[in-house]
Amino acid sequence: MIKLELSVNEVNAILLSLAKLPYETVAQLIEKIRDQSLPQVPEEERNTGKRDRLRKDLMDAVTEDTPVQ
Repeated sequence: MIKLELSVNEVNAILLSLAKLPYETVAQLIEKIRDQSLPQVPEEERNTGKRDRLRKDLMDAVTEDTPVQ
């Protein structure tokens, strides 16, 4: 187990970078980072609008290279 100390902006940058990779390769890792990091952000520092926008950006980045079937 490795514990890292990163700023919220650094974690978001990592998530956005991961989102550019194939979905099946990074989906579980993105969820794991999100699930572990979200409880560490104090409620008053959470910005639901930004989080929702980030989630949309992540999904857009992940799905834009995925061929439509």
